[in-house]
Amino acid sequence: MQKTGITQAPTYCSKHMILDKITTQKREEIKALYQQYDLAVLKSQAQPTTRRFYAEIADKQPFFICEFKRKSPSEGWIAESAEVAPQVLAYAHAGARAISVLTDTPFFGGTYDDLRTAAAALATLGDQRPLLLQKDFVLDEIQIYLARAAGADMVLLIAAILAPDELEKLRRVAESLGMGALVEVHDQAELDGIQHLDFPVLGVNNRDLKVFRTALNRVNVLRQQAKGRFIISESGIHSYRDFAVVRAAHGFLIGTGLMRQGAESLQALQVPTHLFKACGIRTAELFREDTADLMGINFSPVSKRRMPLEILDKTPIPANAVAVFYQNSEAEIREILEKYPFQRVQLYAGDVSPEFVRSIRKKVLLAARIRTPEDIETVYHYAADVDLIILDGPAPGSGTAAADHLIPEDFPYPFLIAGGIHAGNLDRMHRFRNCIGIDTASGIEQDGEVSATIIRQIRAYFGTLVGLSKS
Repeated sequence: MQKTGITQAPTYCSKHMILDKITTQKREEIKALYQQYDLAVLKSQAQPTTRRFYAEIADKQPFFICEFKRKSPSEGWIAESAEVAPQVLAYAHAGARAISVLTDTPFFGGTYDDLRTAAAALATLGDQRPLLLQKDFVLDEIQIYLARAAGADMVLLIAAILAPDELEKLRRVAESLGMGALVEVHDQAELDGIQHLDFPVLGVNNRDLKVFRTALNRVNVLRQQAKGRFIISESGIHSYRDFAVVRAAHGFLIGTGLMRQGAESLQALQVPTHLFKACGIRTAELFREDTADLMGINFSPVSKRRMPLEILDKTPIPANAVAVFYQNSEAEIREILEKYPFQRVQLYAGDVSPEFVRSIRKKVLLAARIRTPEDIETVYHYAADVDLIILDGPAPGSGTAAADHLIPEDFPYPFLIAGGIHAGNLDRMHRFRNCIGIDTASGIEQDGEVSATIIRQIRAYFGTLVGLSKS
């Protein structure tokens, strides 16, 4: 039986409870807003928006919401000196269907003036302008009336900070002004608490707002529990590698990556491709980001493919490098990740606990040895807390494939297939609906050494897939 519920993350020390700190601050801000504004006057002056979020997301997919934000609690300052008008216009020209603007000042560096500036800039585009989303921690209706007065067409309502009846009341306030509501959850419990409410668009925040850890596959887990609603994947999408995992959603809210890389990177996110992970890279010549979509750097004590530490000590770690652990102790894993700045880590189901996975502050690739049907069941215990799944053969590193009948053709989450993959059987990944690429170590070797020629052959094959997808 498939298990899709999300186990809650362990309790972290108080410094991580950022959401509680934010909401406490927000309640003080709301008191100040009531002293500054007369709610009755705001209501009497409110003019409904003529734009309809629900209709537009139904008509225009993929629905990209590009976000303007200067900083965040998890990242610190992202673009402290960024100007609103040129950024939102760049988003519009890059294909954004909506633009999100933060109005929280202490934690995100945003203001209602930013929202007004964005609305004025977008108004120059006429009827084809993107919609405007107010992004804040909305706890009171006065925030919605101020957002509408500033030009917002949509608001964000976060289930983690609102009781279901409060969320429903605020949704009705927004809709009375013609505005759409993006209702956000981050775990199964939050979704269960609001499933009975009648809202059409669900945002799944891949970032846990209590500890600010992301897990891209979270949206795929919760998407299956929210059938009948449009799904927006939020947070953690920085490259085409990330987008490949979440692309089954109807829409995407992307902020940090675009603020850092520029609006033009929105197109690069959408390259239709499968992913090629070359595992066991152990030479300086191939320890480059352009070797493969993902590169596995092996630290397993039982592997013959370990990277010489002198190379790691002398070479910057590429952004797409993955620290691969198999039969390592948890202490050893932590020690290596503290020493080397990998952004991604590969762990094996069963080697470490789900609790350990949730404690890792990197993008996590979860690999599983597939020997019996029960091994597939084990994956479901981890699924909501990882960024990508790898289904491997029964003996990792041996070049032995898992029997096809052990991998369900409709395995519900995006995954890479591993075990016995080589240049002659790459089409094996097309047997499975949600297989988005391959992971191979022995398949890129010749006479026991990694072959740049074989890697180029595999990359050429993946290049033809991109061409076919575009045609």
